[in-house]
Amino acid sequence: MGQAGSLEEKRRVGRVQATYLNHLISFTQWDKADLPVGGNKSRILILGDEDYGLIESFRFLSKQSQLQIGGNEASILHFKNSEKKSAKLAIEKKPQVILILSSATYNFDEIKKASPQSLYIGNYKTFVTEQKGDIAFYLQKNRVRLMIDKVAFKRKSPKLSSQISTLRNVVELTP
Repeated sequence: MGQAGSLEEKRRVGRVQATYLNHLISFTQWDKADLPVGGNKSRILILGDEDYGLIESFRFLSKQSQLQIGGNEASILHFKNSEKKSAKLAIEKKPQVILILSSATYNFDEIKKASPQSLYIGNYKTFVTEQKGDIAFYLQKNRVRLMIDKVAFKRKSPKLSSQISTLRNVVELTP
């Protein structure tokens, strides 16, 4: 029974992360040069094996909220660890957002090199502090929190709205 509670807790965390992800994307601005042209959809890549309902919840929320990136409809593409070749091609097409799940076995340095203009979201504080990602989900005192690199608020594109930094109870900024 303890296992089921643990699984339900992981699913709850996945739903919370999906909600944060939807809001983070809504509160981010992209330069026109970093957006698709000709009516093409903006792309959100999710890398790694399924993560306890996060992907399903995020797809549902983005559809309900009619999530857009820079005025373009957003397309959500999920690549499991076994789909690295397909993922590499998608990364080379310069997606607007790349979410790297905790189960992912992808090389983050290679991803950043192939798509330097993307917004990078991952897990654990070290994703921001050591790997130099933009945003990380982590758990603290049974709550999902966000660690955000201050650079994400200052650069031209993608640029997070400063409104996010006002959520002091869930957001921690890098020094």
